[in-house]
Amino acid sequence: MFVRPGVAEEVSVSVASAAASVGLTPATLRTWDRRYGLSPTIRTLGGHRRYNREDLAKLQLAARLVDNGLPPAGAVSAVRDWSDAQCREQLEALDRSPDETASSDGDGDGDGDGHDEPCEPSAGRPGGGRTLAMGSATTEQRGIARAAMSLDGERVREIMARAIASRGTIDAWNELAVPTLVAIGKRWEQTGENIEVEHVASLAFQQALDGVQKSVSGGRPVVLACAPGDPHGLPMLALRAALVESGVNVIMLGADLPGCALVIAVERLRPRAVVIWATMADHGDGSVLAELPEQRPPAKIFVAGSGWDGVDISSRQATALSSLEEAVEELSA
Repeated sequence: MFVRPGVAEEVSVSVASAAASVGLTPATLRTWDRRYGLSPTIRTLGGHRRYNREDLAKLQLAARLVDNGLPPAGAVSAVRDWSDAQCREQLEALDRSPDETASSDGDGDGDGDGHDEPCEPSAGRPGGGRTLAMGSATTEQRGIARAAMSLDGERVREIMARAIASRGTIDAWNELAVPTLVAIGKRWEQTGENIEVEHVASLAFQQALDGVQKSVSGGRPVVLACAPGDPHGLPMLALRAALVESGVNVIMLGADLPGCALVIAVERLRPRAVVIWATMADHGDGSVLAELPEQRPPAKIFVAGSGWDGVDISSRQATALSSLEEAVEELSA
C-alpha cells in the first residue's frame, strides 16, 4: 500500500507506490493504462489494481525511454509485450550508457526538479560513500539517497521534514520516503548489504513524521495499529501524520500489537474507524478482525498493506486501502 517491500519475487504494489518507485505520478500510470494498455496484472479481492515485478520493470523502462526523448505512446507500446528479462536487459544497457552514468555536480539535496542519476555521497559525510541507485531522480531524491547511504540520519530527517512542511505528508512520503526505501530494498536484494542504511533512513523518516503535530477537534478517534507480529510501523506513522494534517483525531497504537491489546484499546476508545496494517502474508490474519468488539455506533474497519492480500476480511465487512491518498480520503470523510 504505502511502501513496496522491493525484495520479494512476488510483489504486489499499489498505483501510488509503483508511480513513486519509477519517478512518475499515479495519474500518469492511469493514463498509460487507459490509453496504451500498460495495465497492472494483479487485481485484489477488493478490486484494487496492483503491479507485480514484471509490471514494474515495464514501467521503469518506459519511464527511462520517455526521459531519453521517446514519446510516451511509443515508449509504452515498445515495452508493453516485453518480458521481465527483456526489460531488465534494456535497463542494464541504458545504465551502461555514458549519458546515464555521468555524475552531477553540486550538493544534490536542494529542492530543484532536475533529473539525474544518483551520485556518490560526499566524502565528508559519516559512514563512507556508496551509490544508492534510484533511476531517474530529482535533486532532492539524490540528496536524500546520498544522506542515507552516508548514514547521515539527521540530513535525511532534515530533507524529509522540509518536504513535509512545504508539500505535505502525502507528497513527501510518495516522492522521497517510498523511492528511498524501495532503492535500499533493491540493493539489499542484490548484495545482501546495507541493513544499517535501512535502519538509519527508517528512523529518520519516523522522526520527521513524528514532527507533524496539529491541534485537532475531539470526537471519536481513528485508531491505527500494526497486525500482531508485524514490526513495520512506518507506513502507519505516515498515515497518522497525513490524518493529523487533515484535522483528524487519530491514535497510533504502534507496531506488533498483540490482538488482545487491540481488542482492549477498541473497547476503551470506541473509535469511529480502525486501520490494521500488515506487511507480509504471515502478518495478515482474519481472526484479528473477528475478535474486534462490536459497538454502537459501529466502527468502520479497514486493512492496509500487502499482507492482507488473499485474506478473507468479510467477517467484519472490512475495506482494503490501497494507497495513502485513499486512506486519508476515506478516514477524513
